[in-house]
Amino acid sequence: MGSSYEAAKCASPSCLLVERRSATDAANTPYCLTLPVYLITEPSIEHDSHLQRVSGYCGLLAQPLGVDRNIIRTASRLHDVGMAAIPYSLTGKPGPLNLAERRALEGHAKLGHALLKGSGVELLDTAAEIALTHHERFDGAGYPHGLSGAEIPLSGRMTAVADAFDALTTDRVYRAAGSVQMAVETLQAERERHFDPRVVDAFVEVIDDAVEIRERFPPAPEEQAASTPEDVQLTLQAAAAMLSIPPSRLRRWADEGRIASVRTVGGHRRFSRAAVRRLAAENIVRPAIRPVEPPTEPLPLLAENLRIHGGQFTAAAAAPLYRAASPGWFASGPAGEVLQHWTAELAAGCDAGRYDGALAATAALMQQAHRHAATPLERLAFLERVGQICVRTLMRTGAEREELAGTRRLFASLQRTLVDASA
Repeated sequence: MGSSYEAAKCASPSCLLVERRSATDAANTPYCLTLPVYLITEPSIEHDSHLQRVSGYCGLLAQPLGVDRNIIRTASRLHDVGMAAIPYSLTGKPGPLNLAERRALEGHAKLGHALLKGSGVELLDTAAEIALTHHERFDGAGYPHGLSGAEIPLSGRMTAVADAFDALTTDRVYRAAGSVQMAVETLQAERERHFDPRVVDAFVEVIDDAVEIRERFPPAPEEQAASTPEDVQLTLQAAAAMLSIPPSRLRRWADEGRIASVRTVGGHRRFSRAAVRRLAAENIVRPAIRPVEPPTEPLPLLAENLRIHGGQFTAAAAAPLYRAASPGWFASGPAGEVLQHWTAELAAGCDAGRYDGALAATAALMQQAHRHAATPLERLAFLERVGQICVRTLMRTGAEREELAGTRRLFASLQRTLVDASA
């Protein structure tokens, strides 16, 4: 009188079918139980590209953490299956959630678990485990059960890091996407608090592969927020740093109504950058963002690759920024000579181990791009992509760890300079 289950994918890559074959079915006809949340038809349900990215990030963590790659990749796609029961008026709300709304939204973890548990199929049992625990925190301050440390299943700890990285690097209704560098710094800052340090460390080790996954599955147009620089929302830690105060004091000021804040769907505070600046001016505080200094040592292998392949690097970085019908300035002919001069200055700085000229050349390049109507996001994305291409090239040519770290630091300092200039 037993039944067998078989997991398969339907025509849509976002739809997981679980086929239940009943041994007592007179016609011996199989039927499918379809989890309707993954028939992506409602705005409250996660988009397919988000699921592809989270699934891919979890797959990268499988080997270093000793987990079955196929199981974790497929099961993690169902992490927010309970969101099917949450209305878009909550998940898409740009303003703060009240207590009742937050409780309703947090209920998606138990709802997802209830949908998936009890099948006896390893894939679905793992998915149920993830759905229930991916919002737990390593320090015990998460939901729904306040589990901590090893009480949280490893699959839930892995998905928490993957989901957080994707949230930090894609647009949300309450803020624009952050850079990969900022996302990594946030994950590392939350080691032993929000996240399992072992999972964070494993993820940082495969960050270049994660970036490739992010580029392979970019957000769909409907996922991208139409945000402007005035809409930028800061994390509690970033806003506190700008005000030169501890995060606990800023949290108290928000509770007292001294500065407005909004809550993300995960319950985290976000602060308007404009409001933070106004408060800083009232308190005669100069907003201070931790500087990222360029490396102090030469980067000879990077210098050689920039001299030989600089034109290919910049072309490869510019191409994905634009639609084919409307290429922007970085992909235009007039930009070619300017970009050639820029890569030559970078190479010279890498040879000498002195990067003042590279910083100045980058500033000049970005001024040119600004004059040709390149947006701040466009300029920042170009720098980030060139840095990613350089790092991947060095990895393929067997560069030492020190040179890879120096290359990342160089491009982080170039991006930081651009952000400071745009602030």
